[in-house]
Amino acid sequence: MKKTSKKLSFSRRLAILTPLMLLAGIAAVRATEMHRAEVAHPLSYGDNRHVENVKCSGQCDGLMLVSDQEPDVQYYDGAKSPTCAEAMLWANANGREDQIVFGGYEMIDGYQVNLPTQTFGLDVFSGKDVEFTLPDSGSMFTAHIKDTGEWNLLDSVACDQLACSGFTRVLTDRDSGRVTLYDSCASSSDDADIYALYQAPEVHGPDTGDTYRVSIGLRALLNTGTETGWVEDVGFERMYTSSELADDTIHVVADLGDTTFEFDLVKDAE
Repeated sequence: MKKTSKKLSFSRRLAILTPLMLLAGIAAVRATEMHRAEVAHPLSYGDNRHVENVKCSGQCDGLMLVSDQEPDVQYYDGAKSPTCAEAMLWANANGREDQIVFGGYEMIDGYQVNLPTQTFGLDVFSGKDVEFTLPDSGSMFTAHIKDTGEWNLLDSVACDQLACSGFTRVLTDRDSGRVTLYDSCASSSDDADIYALYQAPEVHGPDTGDTYRVSIGLRALLNTGTETGWVEDVGFERMYTSSELADDTIHVVADLGDTTFEFDLVKDAE
């Protein structure tokens, strides 16, 4: 009786496992077929375009339209005075007790430029100068690092007034909030509104038509305490469909409230 019971139990288990094994085999075959299809038809994107014929209407004084992708590309400049270049710096332990990492970035006309990272030993706490150059003007600055008792160990920043740019602001974040370490920007330089334009084809699958995204956002000054870098609820965004991309030129009308930008997106030559 015991042998018969074992045989029946094994038969029942086999009857249950067989359909599951068949389902697993079918799923594996389908997964392989899907993988082969993906390899045969990789992800792609449509034609790139460039900006031409930019016009501004409405409130256009004291603002700029720049590229959010390329440095030093300005599509429209209605600023009445030089803009303020703002740098965000920090000095932190990098996970090892004997190393301090100094770094940061600078926003120049709405475009971010990263500073080279520097690594120091604990001797930097003894008053050693940390020298760095800001990209906007090539001005040399000196930073001092000390044990602040906080995550950020950057204490101060100084520059020779005769050698440094007159339109630069240096900031850092402490536990108590954002603070300014150096500021040679005129108050009028904060009045410029810098809009940044992003335009590029979207990546899509083999069975999906081309799409093209265009967006414009208003850059926020770092000294306002922004975490995203953008002014909320101000901007324009539009996704152009495959049928709209049939023409070589797309005319864009970007309504930003009191300001409207118009420009053409022209397909790049092959």
